[in-house]
Amino acid sequence: MNPKNTLRALALASISIVSAGSLSQQSHGQMEFMAEAMHPEFFSRDLVVFSEGLNLDDTQEVIVEAMFDSYSDDFDLGWAATTERLNTVADELKEKKPDNEQDTLKPVLETLGAWLEEKRALDQGLLENVKTILVSEQLELWPSFEQRLYREKHINRGRMSGESTDLFQIVRDTNLSGTADSMISPQLEEYAVALNIAMRKRDAILRGNPKKLFDNILSGDSSQSPEHVEALVKSRINVRDINDRYIEVISSSLNAQDGNDFRTRALNRGYPRIFRKTPAQRILRQAAENEEYEPEIHALIIQLETAYLGELLILNYDLLTLTRKHDPEIQRNRSLAGQVRKTGGTPARLEDPTRSVYKDREAVGKRYIEMLRDILSPEAFLELDGSRRWVPREEQSYENLSKPGKAPSGPTGELRLQQAPNKPGGKSKGKDDRPTIKPDGSGFGNSKGDRGSGLSGGS
Repeated sequence: MNPKNTLRALALASISIVSAGSLSQQSHGQMEFMAEAMHPEFFSRDLVVFSEGLNLDDTQEVIVEAMFDSYSDDFDLGWAATTERLNTVADELKEKKPDNEQDTLKPVLETLGAWLEEKRALDQGLLENVKTILVSEQLELWPSFEQRLYREKHINRGRMSGESTDLFQIVRDTNLSGTADSMISPQLEEYAVALNIAMRKRDAILRGNPKKLFDNILSGDSSQSPEHVEALVKSRINVRDINDRYIEVISSSLNAQDGNDFRTRALNRGYPRIFRKTPAQRILRQAAENEEYEPEIHALIIQLETAYLGELLILNYDLLTLTRKHDPEIQRNRSLAGQVRKTGGTPARLEDPTRSVYKDREAVGKRYIEMLRDILSPEAFLELDGSRRWVPREEQSYENLSKPGKAPSGPTGELRLQQAPNKPGGKSKGKDDRPTIKPDGSGFGNSKGDRGSGLSGGS
């Protein structure tokens, strides 16, 4: 096939996509499926999924590979014929320019629509051909294999946080103990069925009816009913909620260590902005792992980290709750924004309820880092990776560096956790300028001090 002809056909086909620039988010979602007309559904890399999911033997693998080659050839021939038809349309349009945009788009969309039907028949045909060579034991594996195949190809269609999480990948990436796989196998089977149903329902709504999409493009109608928008948003919520629900189901079925590892990894994958490690979390962990500090210092750092993680847990829970509530509102707003603009209106501007909580979390992190600075000597703190961002530039160079990890102490030998303001006219504060603090019953804080440094709250 001539590459120039292919590019020419693609350029003409893109007219329909460009013409949809004013369409709603739903129509753009449908155009994503239209763009897939230019690529086969199955590639040679998918042979691994077929082999693993169906337990193919060596002979069957050879046969399936030949089926893939035949499928690829049929796709190439079909797409080549489609590009030729599009090129013919381009020549006709060049010779006789249509009176309006609809007359330009109609033959293009009809050609693409016919190819989409042909391509779907090819896709289904490959699957049916593979089924014919399976034995009864392998046919029993077909439902779970088909679920995996669809999940891995369409999981990335999520638009909300948590919607594109694949818990099978989380299980694979988590270093679970030896018996963990068998413990959670029933839960994973339930999850696969529930997620498959939810994803197919979402994608059916997203894909819509191609013929209706073409008619809408030709008529210039980009409107969609609020009911349709709500149906799509609810289908996305359902996919996300299934993921979130089975994160808890699976983690609770594992032992404490495995369950915590799985849950942490899954939440971080689904909600990375919330659950990725904060700067304070990283620097506190780094300090806690340093074995050069004196035992008293190390004990204080461990308690400091524990207290910070406790506050962080509460803040992250608030962020998760707010994000889960706000994400659907974002989708609704985006879906209808184009229609509002088209009628001369201005879409409503949503206020992000998570912004203030993120600011609070940042402030809490800074507070704990300041307490870490109070525990360590200036030299020891600066040896931590990433610490310089928390230290004023004028304090970032020291002379006569001492060995880190020695507990700062006052005249009476008490541990000190906070810095005192510089005295008027005095030198910048240093190791001997800090006030002494006697740990309270919790190990931190000043029960009678001027500034609260307890770990349970405050700003």
